Amino acid sequence: MLKHPAEKYQPYHPLNVSDRRWPSRRIHQHPVWVSTDLRDGNQAISKPMSIPQKLALFQLLVDRGFKQIEIAFPSASDTEYGFVQALIAGNHIPDDVWIQVMSPLKKENIVRTLEATRGAKHVMLQLYSATSHLFRRIIYQSNNDDTISLAVEHTHIARLLTLQYSTIYGTEYQLVYGLEGFSQSELTFVIDLCSAVKNAWESHGIDSHPIVFNLAATVECAPANHFADQVEYMHGNLPKRNESILSVHVHNDRGTAVAATELALLAGAERVEGCLFGNGERTGNVDLVTLALNLYSQGIPPGLNLSNLDELVQFMTKCNGIPVHPRHPYAGELVYTAFSGGHQDGIRKGFDFMEKQRMENKSSHEIALWKVPYLPVDPSDLGRAYEARVNSQSGKAGPHHIIQQYMELYLPRPMQIKLSHIVQMICDSEAREFSTAEVCLKFAQIFHFNEQAEAPSTTENLYLQSWAVQHAIVNLSIIVNGTLLQIHSCPENQITGHLLPKLNEKLGLRLELLEEQQQATSKGIASLIKLGQSQFRSGAQEWWGGGRAQHQAEATARAIISTINCILGDSMLDNDQ
Repeated sequence: MLKHPAEKYQPYHPLNVSDRRWPSRRIHQHPVWVSTDLRDGNQAISKPMSIPQKLALFQLLVDRGFKQIEIAFPSASDTEYGFVQALIAGNHIPDDVWIQVMSPLKKENIVRTLEATRGAKHVMLQLYSATSHLFRRIIYQSNNDDTISLAVEHTHIARLLTLQYSTIYGTEYQLVYGLEGFSQSELTFVIDLCSAVKNAWESHGIDSHPIVFNLAATVECAPANHFADQVEYMHGNLPKRNESILSVHVHNDRGTAVAATELALLAGAERVEGCLFGNGERTGNVDLVTLALNLYSQGIPPGLNLSNLDELVQFMTKCNGIPVHPRHPYAGELVYTAFSGGHQDGIRKGFDFMEKQRMENKSSHEIALWKVPYLPVDPSDLGRAYEARVNSQSGKAGPHHIIQQYMELYLPRPMQIKLSHIVQMICDSEAREFSTAEVCLKFAQIFHFNEQAEAPSTTENLYLQSWAVQHAIVNLSIIVNGTLLQIHSCPENQITGHLLPKLNEKLGLRLELLEEQQQATSKGIASLIKLGQSQFRSGAQEWWGGGRAQHQAEATARAIISTINCILGDSMLDNDQ
């Protein structure tokens, strides 16, 4: 890198704007979306798509709600030309969808492009001129007058040909005029060019479809606010503004394509071209998925169906051969994942708040406003789910979320703390992440939590050998340190009062029930129990355990056995017990 980059690079030249209006505006509706995946996106991948792949992508774009789709550069190759014809011949284009094709300012290319569209119902023909001084001087060696003259000449040609094809084939055509390098252009020249093109097109009769002027940040080389100023200048100075449509086509060279496009919409743009997940030359085109879901997160219908987002990610990855980054907005694998304990705690509390709101609104059938810290949208809206990942940075919220989600248990705080402490120590000492299965297994081990009809005897001091209930009367057998303890004719609703004294007597303990929490789950009734020593009421040791069964009394019995196993396993009682 240079010590003095100004010796090599020039800053952008800001517009002198005294009445800038876009900063105080808000977006209230989605723009017209135009997917350029089949053209701009396809030309930027190492292995361009085959016609069957393109047909599948076109159908996906239609299914997702796109009404304008740029499909090809037909004069570029036989494959491009053949794809357009395949779409038309196969009747793949719905009546309400416009296809867009692109052509340079050469008569033979325009003819070839229109030949490819024979039989289509609605076609947007995009011609383009390089308007930036850099492009015109270095690439095309043309001045302002040359550029306007060439544009006017070929606009006349295109208009006459489209009128001819409309008469023969019944096709409706709309002109899109692309301004390549717009963001690096002299805006007064751009206005002159647009006016000349519009006059040339309409000199053969007023078109019922307004001309679309496509303002391209072909290379993004200035801040997003500068692009908004440029678009607002066009919006305010283009003659007969209400007779044309302003479109933007933004690349992501500075990493601000989404911001530039959003500000351009505030500045007067009505139409947006881009690619799904930001595919395209160099750093890509603006990402239409991010743009649409930014609107969605503000309560604005995006006009695109982006549910089941993973399916879309997989499809586009297969088409492009380019994976979506794990932290890509909305779509990345890790977007709805929290590693930090603080984040996990905030999200858990947010979900608890949402559940409370849902219950309060249950009678009115109202949808509660989304209020979850760290998650701007509900992952389930997009077919995704929140995930808490557990490592040495996770607090108690991460393991607890996993237990809630996969074991359907809401743990009391002491159980959360004990579980997270042990899990965190292991993660830290072994420098690794704990999987969901490992968290659930560790919970079962720590609290001797068992859900089987008969628990194994090899690792427990106590286990429930048999359980029978008839007419609300229970008979059960428990193995206690290898010996059998039987309890007969116990009323089902008095299981604690019968079982705990028997176990105290058998083990020489003085425990009493301090708290029980019962939770209904899809796997049965879960009981979480706190036991303590009866001679200590304040500051004494307390132990938690849990069990689950199809019947409440059995769940309670299992929880008592679980808790005593915790006590005996921890060896924390005083010697005089």
